[in-house]
Amino acid sequence: MVYAFFDGDNIGDTLEILLTEDKVAEAKSFSNSIRDAFGDIEANLKASPDVEVVISGGDDLLIRYDPTLHGKSFIQQIMATFKSRTGHSLSCGVGEDIPQSVRNLYLAKLYGKNQIKGLQ
Repeated sequence: MVYAFFDGDNIGDTLEILLTEDKVAEAKSFSNSIRDAFGDIEANLKASPDVEVVISGGDDLLIRYDPTLHGKSFIQQIMATFKSRTGHSLSCGVGEDIPQSVRNLYLAKLYGKNQIKGLQ
């Protein structure tokens, strides 16, 4: 089993811009799209007995899964679903433990976001 840690790209910045420009309705709609996207993703993941949702909140998602059953396309599908629902990308770090997945997420952000780091 490995961990995959996802984080939305530029989500906080987008919300700050909308709120700074007093576009409260747009900020609310954007925030709702993030929540709804992760709600759908989480529901789909929970339907799979070999995937555990460890954390889901805000624009973060941490899952534990079996990489022999789910390959790179599994991670890419989660990212594509989020992008189609929100217009924003996700970065992802994969690791054998949670700290390693966090480090790899950090690298994915440094490499320009919308990246997956740590997959073999």
